[in-house]
Amino acid sequence: MKTKFSRFATRISVALVIMSALVACDESDGLQDGAAPNPQPRQEMAYVVNQGSMYSGIAGSLDAFSLTDGTYSNSIFSTTNQQSLGDSPQAGVAYGSRLYIAVFGSNLVWAIDRDTWQIAAQITTNAPEGICAADGAVYVTNNDGYVTRIDTTTLQAEARLAVGPNPAHLTAADGHLYISISDGYNYNGGYANGCRVAKVRLSDFTKVGDIMVGVNPGPIVADGAGRVFVVARGNYADILPQVYQIQPDGTATVLCEGSDVAVAGENLYVMNQVTDWSVVPAVNRVSFNIYDTQSGKVKQENFIPTAQQPVAPIRLIAHPTNGEIYVTSNASLTDYTSPGYVYRYSTDGTFIARYDAGIAPCDIFF
Repeated sequence: MKTKFSRFATRISVALVIMSALVACDESDGLQDGAAPNPQPRQEMAYVVNQGSMYSGIAGSLDAFSLTDGTYSNSIFSTTNQQSLGDSPQAGVAYGSRLYIAVFGSNLVWAIDRDTWQIAAQITTNAPEGICAADGAVYVTNNDGYVTRIDTTTLQAEARLAVGPNPAHLTAADGHLYISISDGYNYNGGYANGCRVAKVRLSDFTKVGDIMVGVNPGPIVADGAGRVFVVARGNYADILPQVYQIQPDGTATVLCEGSDVAVAGENLYVMNQVTDWSVVPAVNRVSFNIYDTQSGKVKQENFIPTAQQPVAPIRLIAHPTNGEIYVTSNASLTDYTSPGYVYRYSTDGTFIARYDAGIAPCDIFF
């Protein structure tokens, strides 16, 4: 048995989640003589980052859909701005009045207006993968071993900090960044220079230490109380992925098996995906469990029934406030060039909807 990862996962890519909205307003609706305009309520939006296929020369794209009425719009970036999003986008975050999209292969972060989707800035930075926002700045991991801080006022990269080989995902908690150091291109060396999470103090953008975890760390999340959880993805062969919890004393302990994590409130959602490629067709086994972030105990097993699961999951995302669950998926286990899907579930795992996304949907943010 081998753990199955999409090419997105093997290329390393966190996603953090922040709420986002669109303005919808028609001043002529429902007005009486002398009445003030009554704008329509804002719709809360979700944004889907589609990686495309670098190997097939297919650019990535950005989709959006309304959590109010379910309306889904494909390729909003290219439609609005009349240009490609770029090569192999990895993740996005909504912060302030803008959306920020990390585009690995094009060596840039797009800043776009949250309401109009028009380009505000193109920020050059080397091979950005993970992205998050905290304390008035946006932070991205750079595959060359750095984390870059972007000033959200000037929309320029203002500082770079060396953190370790091939940093992947990152999250912010308790005044610090926690950054997965994967050493992801060192497969033959067993990822020996990774196996850790770098801790960076936000106040002065200084690395204060490393926390040792398992092989090839990737997705990393934090709950509202500052508890941090990271997936050590293993070697895609005999070392299977595990979820580690970072303890207050700076150590990390194994919580469970799992290939991806998401968090909402005190719920830690864990997806564990294992594929047997030795048989034809390959057999994919996926489980979805819920853990209590405070106690570490299982709250619910298999909360998404097998019959309602995606066929080829890529990422697991939780809405930070309402607890809805989203799973992105390829069209099949072996199809990396056809449009994929976004599956939406209620907090108890009940299927709500499936949306037609772009190729290799690899992140959702709000």
